[in-house]
Amino acid sequence: MRIKKYVFQLFFITLVMLLLIACMLGLPKPEVKISPALSATPIIPANTVTPMASPTLTLTATPPITLIPTATVTLFYDATATPTPQWSACPGIVITPSQTRKGTMLHVLRCDDRLEYDLGPLAKGVYAVGPNDRFLVYVSLNGYIFAARIGERVLTNVFNLEKEHIYTVFNKKVTPDFKISFAGDGPFYELVLVERFYDQKRVYDLPVGITQ
Repeated sequence: MRIKKYVFQLFFITLVMLLLIACMLGLPKPEVKISPALSATPIIPANTVTPMASPTLTLTATPPITLIPTATVTLFYDATATPTPQWSACPGIVITPSQTRKGTMLHVLRCDDRLEYDLGPLAKGVYAVGPNDRFLVYVSLNGYIFAARIGERVLTNVFNLEKEHIYTVFNKKVTPDFKISFAGDGPFYELVLVERFYDQKRVYDLPVGITQ
């Protein structure tokens, strides 16, 4: 009798549970509302590994390189002594000496009209063109002073220094070291002649017929 009683109770309990389950399956499923903010977010599966974002290369403009000019180094040289002849380029008078077997030759060039000619041969000496470019003076080392107008092809002997017995170099038979310069105003020019070994100087009046 007890067994039947238990069987009846189990049957009743099982029937109640089936009815409850049937009622739960018949109920409508509640709707899940997703927030708009959440709906824009992509759903990533749990087992998916999100790749790391690659670094973005940002190019930064560097300022252009400005070249700073360096200071220019200028070299200064001592001025050299003016050689004889005193005129080295046109315009003016250009005297070009040359040595030959017979002596010194002077090539004269007048730049105004391109006149060219030679004077000599002469004993070794020094020479200079007058301030007005119209005459030439030549002093030989053996004691003669010559002068000529530019354009004339013959030199005139105007002084003999050896006969004057003024310069010590001639008395001692020493080769002189002459320096020529001019003084006065044209056409009355003077020749200033300095012998530098013994520091002797003398002034000579030049013929107006040559200097003018």
